[in-house]
Amino acid sequence: MTKQSLLGSHQRSWIWGRNVVVETLRAGRWTPHELRLAEDAGGLDEIAKLAESRSIRVTSESTARLAQLCGANDHQGVIAKMPPFPYAEVSQLVEDAFNDSNAPVFLITDHLHDAYNFGAIVRNAECFGAAGLFIPIDRQVGVTSQVARSSAGAVNAIPIARVANLLSFVSELQRRGVHLVAASEHAATPLSTADLSGPIAIVIGNEGRGIDQSLLEKCDLAISIPLAGRVGSLNAAVAAGVVLYEATRQRGIVSGTFKEA
Repeated sequence: MTKQSLLGSHQRSWIWGRNVVVETLRAGRWTPHELRLAEDAGGLDEIAKLAESRSIRVTSESTARLAQLCGANDHQGVIAKMPPFPYAEVSQLVEDAFNDSNAPVFLITDHLHDAYNFGAIVRNAECFGAAGLFIPIDRQVGVTSQVARSSAGAVNAIPIARVANLLSFVSELQRRGVHLVAASEHAATPLSTADLSGPIAIVIGNEGRGIDQSLLEKCDLAISIPLAGRVGSLNAAVAAGVVLYEATRQRGIVSGTFKEA
């Protein structure tokens, strides 16, 4: 078995680290099968009680055994065995978003491969109040332990749905009045001049090739983020955060509350 396939197996089975496990337990959306705690670690009583209050089995193991099970040494004395991630249903996510807001913000990722990038995007989306994320089923990293950790537990706080065909799906969104906004370093329209105040879906491309041309052609608007340095582009997660901030700013959100129009 290769190192990558072994890592993938661990990522599908376990999450680890105190913060992400606590956030997962508190959210109650992705319930662990069991929790294993280090025998010699302190400060774990609250986590154990939280798990037991949700009828999750808690056992003790050596620190070395925890590292062996999850494939990482930075587990902080806490690992949780997980079922498959509970992805949202696509149409329900859209309906719920429009029930909550006349101008929801969605994110669409076009075949991202890097777990840390995707986790950071999920965290950005949750922090800026996006209604949900849509990811393709194929050739896209899903919610793994690394995604959960890099999202700081945000995978438990924002709905994520998988779609079989991005092109068909975005056409459905457009029929609902959602404008597709592509973040592209080659776009002629700078972010500062773009109108992001209505219902939008921000499209973030693959780390290497960007947004697929067929999907880019479907977008209603392509925007670029002006840069002052010598490096020609931002990574996917940073670009998503910048565009999300601008969409949030245009909606008049200040200090976590909505300003009256």
